[in-house]
Amino acid sequence: MNKAKNRKARVIVGAFLVGASCLMGSPIAFAGGSPPTEVTFSFDIPADFIKDGACDFPVRWSGNQKAGTIVLPGNRFIFTSPRAEVVVTNLDDPTKSVTLKVPGAFHVSTDQDGNIVTVVTGRNLLGDPVAGMVLALGTFSFIFDSGGTLVRHLTGNGQLIDVCELID
Repeated sequence: MNKAKNRKARVIVGAFLVGASCLMGSPIAFAGGSPPTEVTFSFDIPADFIKDGACDFPVRWSGNQKAGTIVLPGNRFIFTSPRAEVVVTNLDDPTKSVTLKVPGAFHVSTDQDGNIVTVVTGRNLLGDPVAGMVLALGTFSFIFDSGGTLVRHLTGNGQLIDVCELID
């Protein structure tokens, strides 16, 4: 990967990690049962930011839901937001938007090489420089190295729905 593509992949990854953290929240749900926290977010994604030709227009993600984090042994985490909905809006034509139910979970761990491995299950809104902006239904994964560089693009089993097509 050349430096420009590598930098773009890091920015994409950063944007979606921020998005995922907003969706999933930051509180820890201990076995004792601390309640999830209300999370409100809204952020804009420039045209062609995720993947060239994926969205020819800027997009806004916004939502408001309860979310939590479950800490597991072995430096593993599950980020969850069981009633999550995200409104995705075409900012060139705000009359075009879609509300997506995305109650899926992010299972995050560190492998023996120090890579951050994320497995998403259920329904999740994701961005990937190869797949684009997608609603992922099923089980998919992606991997970042310890420096934050995407080393394995989104792969898995299930269905990927192009979100840009839904609001074009």
